[in-house]
Amino acid sequence: MGWFTKLLVIGVVGFGGYVAYDLNGGGYFSLPDIPSGAYPISFKSGLRGVVYEMDVTDDQYADAPKIFRRLVMANRDRRFIGLPCDVPRWFEATWSTCRAGTEEEREYIVSTMPEDVKREMVGARLDAICYIEIEGERPILRGLIYSVPA
Repeated sequence: MGWFTKLLVIGVVGFGGYVAYDLNGGGYFSLPDIPSGAYPISFKSGLRGVVYEMDVTDDQYADAPKIFRRLVMANRDRRFIGLPCDVPRWFEATWSTCRAGTEEEREYIVSTMPEDVKREMVGARLDAICYIEIEGERPILRGLIYSVPA
């Protein structure tokens, strides 16, 4: 093998390692089974959620394998902001279930939100409310997903 081929192989292996590292850091290797039309999203803040019933602009990824589906790719015209809630540390890496929520839930969340967070979210749209479902108990609020035009 020539030096160019060796460099090419090293580059491909390095890029593959980076992609695997990034997927692992986002929790995508522990992603639960998700139905068609549901999209996972993972934030650097630790909030991980599977978003159900979301209106997307590009639904070509709706049936893609779960590890390749991303809410960001299905809605390229929006940027997403994750606001995680404080949860016990053993739930921090857990995938949560995210839905749009009822009008009452949305109004309650906005009315109880601290003023400094409200100021930061001016112009942002509340897209999903994320919960961690616990066996036999009431779900725990895990976080909120907002979006702004890209």
